[in-house]
Amino acid sequence: MSPRTDLGQSGPLESAAMRLDRLLQSNGCIIYHENMPDPEFHYVTGSVYGAPATNELFVKLTNGTATFVEVVQSDLLYPPMADRVFGMDVMDHAVAFNLADQMWEKHKAALIDNPPPQKPPL
Repeated sequence: MSPRTDLGQSGPLESAAMRLDRLLQSNGCIIYHENMPDPEFHYVTGSVYGAPATNELFVKLTNGTATFVEVVQSDLLYPPMADRVFGMDVMDHAVAFNLADQMWEKHKAALIDNPPPQKPPL
């Protein structure tokens, strides 16, 4: 399954990042994983969100300066995303983390070469 950044509807296309921001502001998504630090580059974090209305998974990678968001359709139709009482399904987990791996390969230079500025110690 390939990631996509729009719903394919007519009219102006909204980026995955803009759609995710809108969903987060309206409480229209499920937070599966948020700001998980990379084991090697601790300033790089990953997040995974589910959008029940569209049955999509959003993956966000950021280092605080550069942020990348992509979205992929969940293949799981039953039970509906909003009714999965035990959290993220193992099939959705595999799809989301595969997308995260693809995003890491595509954007790792921007994520690790530009760490956010260090805060001075108090």
